[in-house]
Amino acid sequence: SSLKVLQQIGAAYQQDFEKYGQRTQVKYLDQLFRQIPHVVGRKFSYREIHGEYRKRELAPALELLERAGIVHIVRHTSGHGIPLGAEVDFDTFKVIYLDVALCGAILGSDISIWFLKPLEGFQNRGDIAEAFVGQELLCYASPNRKSELYFWKRKEKNSSAEVDYLLQRGEEILPVEVKSGHGKTLRSLRLFLKTHPKFSIGMRFSALDYSLIDDLDSRP
Repeated sequence: SSLKVLQQIGAAYQQDFEKYGQRTQVKYLDQLFRQIPHVVGRKFSYREIHGEYRKRELAPALELLERAGIVHIVRHTSGHGIPLGAEVDFDTFKVIYLDVALCGAILGSDISIWFLKPLEGFQNRGDIAEAFVGQELLCYASPNRKSELYFWKRKEKNSSAEVDYLLQRGEEILPVEVKSGHGKTLRSLRLFLKTHPKFSIGMRFSALDYSLIDDLDSRP
């Protein structure tokens, strides 16, 4: 089955850890590889990695996984202007896998269920949809340089506002929200546009059809 093949691919990645990591790092690479799928779509915290591990042990291993292209870091930026990387908070980031099917296989779920029951197949379907869009953004980026992904989260106390991705398009910044269902509520996207008035349009990926209405570019 497709799930079995993906699990074999995951095992092959783990067997390769000794090739690009020091022997003492292999256990940290292995733990991150197996546990990151559980925190996809959320702000990453080293404390969420189960076991008696410290940041100084895990951070170099996470950097190795990123350098190898197995995971991608989505970094926080305030998004006030370009380049997006000028206002990065290096302590606030999310992590996605190179492939959402591999991520699902590590969790023990078969991605084919998505096609049979797209709106109810997974408990974490929102996180998977967000990671998929990030994966596609990287695939369509320029092959001439390493592409970076950014997201925005309002830092004010008691605020949960968060926009999944910020894209730089010329001198414009395009906020992107990803919804696994219809995604009719876009409070965070609206708040970003309100607090960043020099940028005029936002994009939504959801189960809805294509439309372009006022300041919202909606894609299926």
